[in-house]
Amino acid sequence: APIPAYPYGPALLYKQSNRGLYGGTRIHFGNNVSKRTETHTRRSWKPNILNKSLYSVALRKMVKLRVSARVLRTIDKSGGLDEYLLKDKENRVKELGELGWKLRWRLMQEESVRERLRLEALALGLPKEE
Repeated sequence: APIPAYPYGPALLYKQSNRGLYGGTRIHFGNNVSKRTETHTRRSWKPNILNKSLYSVALRKMVKLRVSARVLRTIDKSGGLDEYLLKDKENRVKELGELGWKLRWRLMQEESVRERLRLEALALGLPKEE
């Protein structure tokens, strides 16, 4: 099945974030201010990006990703890469980006994940057809 388009579209200002899990972080700009003369000099702060291999339980393999340190911490807190990608809160989907959206779609095609989602739907009292 073709992957549906990412609902929030590609990042246009920080295009590098389309190729990894950046969590919405981008380059920040500001000033260095000298102590003696208070001269302002423009500078930038780049996000802390790491190349990591993370294990996906549903896919049963390691996935190489560019991940920001903040997202890596969130992945640990949520219980792994699969749990991070499958959370369906609006803010989480927004911070996934295009690559995260594709990974999420790929996970949702796995039979183990589909069965888990069916059981969650039954627990909520939804009909089987949906």
